[in-house]
Amino acid sequence: MRVSVAAAVACLALAGCGTPGSPVPVDSAATNPVVKDPFHIDHPKDLAAVPDPCLLLTSDQVRQLGAGDPKPVDSEWGRACEWHNQDFSAEAAPNVVLGQGLRRAARVDGDDKGNPTAQVSGYPAVHGGMNGIRCSATVGVSDDQSLTVHFTTGSGGRTNPEYADPCGMADKIAGMVLENLPAG
Repeated sequence: MRVSVAAAVACLALAGCGTPGSPVPVDSAATNPVVKDPFHIDHPKDLAAVPDPCLLLTSDQVRQLGAGDPKPVDSEWGRACEWHNQDFSAEAAPNVVLGQGLRRAARVDGDDKGNPTAQVSGYPAVHGGMNGIRCSATVGVSDDQSLTVHFTTGSGGRTNPEYADPCGMADKIAGMVLENLPAG
């Protein structure tokens, strides 16, 4: 009998005090967790507020990177800017026309569910076009705008250890651009 009483007390303790068949309160947050949209930007930036993509980096940032002079170029969604020298080339391509934010790039370069796989300065991102000397980082800067930075190590930069990680360099440049963008 003693074993039965002890077992019953232990059973009730584990079951959470109550009589058999009575409902036990359940924490609704545990059963219905809020799923955050991986593409939602809590602190959006406004790429459209910068009329010239060659102004996405300040002259001080261009000097800090050791980049060449800015050169306007075309991208698949409008204007972009390229900085090129013997060590590397970098291109910043703002996307303010498609209205998809990071979603389009994530369908191609995201995880198996099409979600972002990286972050740049707290903003969701994906990497694509990667090989030993090249990487593109696309960053969602608002729910409907994105920025793609292409980085390619040039012949003069192959011995620079910082350029050994082209995705790290693309992320660094994208982070610099984010610093310059106004709130959206």
